Amino acid sequence: MEMLLIVLIQWLHTNTSMVIEQPPKVVVMTHKALQKKYNWTMHAVYNRQEKVIYLSENIDIDTPIGASVVLHELVHHYQNISGLVDTFQCSQQSEKLAYETQRQYLLDKNVAKLMPELNEFNITMLSRCSMP
Repeated sequence: MEMLLIVLIQWLHTNTSMVIEQPPKVVVMTHKALQKKYNWTMHAVYNRQEKVIYLSENIDIDTPIGASVVLHELVHHYQNISGLVDTFQCSQQSEKLAYETQRQYLLDKNVAKLMPELNEFNITMLSRCSMP
């Protein structure tokens, strides 16, 4: 996992303006334990207070798609440590940059077709604040 973080942080540095000097801790846990901890179904989550990425053991980090999930959570870590997260009107707005960066990574690896749900429309919908 440590080598993957190094590679992904370097990719972020090369392909974006993001700088991550202190990588987050990554905790791999069973999918069931992750569901229980957060009380909903997910494969990965970044905990801002703890500065920890929680990752389901079901994610194969040796594949571009699995690595892109970790990258997505690294973007949330960057948003947190840079203070960018404090500029959002709601937490969902943080998803736009994370999904766009994940999509760019998959495009760079020529495997974006494996995640067609990462399209502009879906990203826009997933990053909207709820109506009052």
